Amino acid sequence: MIGKTVLHYKILEKLGEGGMGVVYKAEDTKLKREVAIKFLPHNISANKEEKQRFEIEAQAAAALNHPNIATIHAIEESENPQRGEEVFIVMEYIEGQELKDIIETHGNEHLTSDEVIDYAEQIAKGLQAAHQKGIIHRDIKSSNIMLTKTGTIKIMDFGLAKVRGTSQITKFGTTLGTTAYMSPEQARGEHVDTRTDIWSLGVIIYELLMGKFPFKGDFEQAVIYSILNEEPESILLKKPDVPLKIEQITMKMLAKNIEHRYQSASEVLKDLADIKAKKSEISLEKKTIAVLPFENISPDKEADYFAEGLSEELITSLAKIKEIDLVARTNSMRYKNTEKDVRTIGRELSARYIMQGTVRKFKDDLRISVQLTDVSREIQLWGETYKGKIADIFDIQEKVSKEIIDALRVNLSLTEKVVLEKRATVNAEAFDLYLRARDFMYRLSKNNIQFAIQLFKKAIENDVRYAKAYAGLGEAYTYLYIYFERKADILEKAIESGLKALTYDSSLSEAYATLALAHYNKNLIDEALISGQKAVELDPNNYIGLWVLGRIYQSTDRDEEAIQLLKKVISLNPEFYSAYMDLRLCYDRLGKKEEYDKLLQTTIEFYPRFLSQHPDDARAHILYATDLAQVGKIEEAKEEGKKAFELSPNDSVMLYNVACLYSRLDDKVSAIEYLKNALSAGYSNYEWIKRDSDFDNIRNEQGYIELMKGK
Repeated sequence: MIGKTVLHYKILEKLGEGGMGVVYKAEDTKLKREVAIKFLPHNISANKEEKQRFEIEAQAAAALNHPNIATIHAIEESENPQRGEEVFIVMEYIEGQELKDIIETHGNEHLTSDEVIDYAEQIAKGLQAAHQKGIIHRDIKSSNIMLTKTGTIKIMDFGLAKVRGTSQITKFGTTLGTTAYMSPEQARGEHVDTRTDIWSLGVIIYELLMGKFPFKGDFEQAVIYSILNEEPESILLKKPDVPLKIEQITMKMLAKNIEHRYQSASEVLKDLADIKAKKSEISLEKKTIAVLPFENISPDKEADYFAEGLSEELITSLAKIKEIDLVARTNSMRYKNTEKDVRTIGRELSARYIMQGTVRKFKDDLRISVQLTDVSREIQLWGETYKGKIADIFDIQEKVSKEIIDALRVNLSLTEKVVLEKRATVNAEAFDLYLRARDFMYRLSKNNIQFAIQLFKKAIENDVRYAKAYAGLGEAYTYLYIYFERKADILEKAIESGLKALTYDSSLSEAYATLALAHYNKNLIDEALISGQKAVELDPNNYIGLWVLGRIYQSTDRDEEAIQLLKKVISLNPEFYSAYMDLRLCYDRLGKKEEYDKLLQTTIEFYPRFLSQHPDDARAHILYATDLAQVGKIEEAKEEGKKAFELSPNDSVMLYNVACLYSRLDDKVSAIEYLKNALSAGYSNYEWIKRDSDFDNIRNEQGYIELMKGK
């Protein structure tokens, strides 16, 4: 099969084989993505009843859309000249390890209680989603659970799924599950419900903690006898450091009497959450770190980009460690060249630890000094100076991260160790170009963004597999579109760059965020939602992904949920002004006048400071103008509106925002005229127009009614 093409799927390699089929890795040549395909064995596909079971598997699994469940893309049929009809499922291809392999390869010594709780919670969340749709997995086992490179659990292979109401097709009297994970009722061939999956989850938790099964035997019937008649060995006798509550939860899952077991995955999740809450209450102060912009002490002051970029890369690296809470980059950046002492900075950022550094870069030589201060005790925990060449920068970054982790006495999980050692590129010149590009992109002028695009492209020329450079390129294209040039081909380039990034690193949150932003601006809401959710799943602090989700929730009457997301966006990036506007719209729609007025005052104070640094940002000028109009500063509002329009006179979104301004100024004729011009220039988000409180002043005007007729 390897190398052959079935329909539009090119078979790349065999991944595994089980009782319900053979699984291959393949390339979807239409959508240019890697997938997993699972073929139904010929002797089963020829059997009408078994084929029907397989189709129900696909229908059941395809109905599930959850981060902890592997996605089913399609069910396909093809004709094989030798074997006749072939039926197969096309599934999400997941890079990672089976829990079974982690246990067998490394034993259980590396797994902490926190990791086991985390894995159990993710599995339970996936099961909860399936059970709520009436789907029972019936074959939960460690080989059906994948751990991705980013630490996300994926439940695989709903191949034995039994859907409520289809008992005529999946027969009760067969022991379909793998023996060691079977519940007593399943082992007896009796009727099963969602509680059989809870039993199997208990077996997995026991296996993760102990490195062995709770019920053992030399052959299948001996294992079944143990399941039905024996009790597992105590976890605490072998692992006294495991919290008692974890053992109690595990043993309740393994209750032989189904009525004494957890009755739902929701109950399991509640008890797991209680453990986490209690651990949090008795834990030491959270390890919150602020990484300040590294100071450039190079002869060449243009090397600021390298110093700042290095601190940003360290933030990205340390943010992947669960025990560490990183202050957002944009908040730390406010302290560039500050004269404040670390104690004051720590208090203002609510951070116990402050990391500072200096960078001296001369030609190919590097000298980097880093120190970590415990603000609460006013002591330096660690400090080191590194010397080397530009090519040594990746080794230095890795050493700094590991030294910080050791200084904080953080226990790394196996996944975190792997992620920490992962390098986005090994090409020093590509890395340097990438840092330069991000520096120019953050300056947010048209010329700087265009220059950033060229630098990202050069970085890619030096390393064609540099996923972060592709993601950065896509991000730069979206900013060029949003702020300066409303041309459709720019968004196409952004999407192409985002997809290219995922080709080389499918776990890159920034790439999904780029796609979410580009899709949203193309009004492809479903695609934007999926990409935004994936971005946030991979990095809960990805503010672009959070903002796109907030916008989508806002436009679908989920304002309370949108508010929470938008607040988090602002906390992560206080300069991302679009979030202020969206948050205020939510408050307005919900009648929260006090919150609305308070936020309006915040933006009135924010925009002058922002515009002093980004004077060419037309969108910021027009939004500031609209805010000024609301607080009665009419002449200032008109002046800001004039600046905005001069900077971007032909942009449909600018015309739309000018219409908002005139509506706020009570110039209804001009408001309707500019809204008409915006629609003529290509603005088409009628749902947004209907919800935008800026237009409340003109909704009863005949001109507005005519523009919105039939929309």
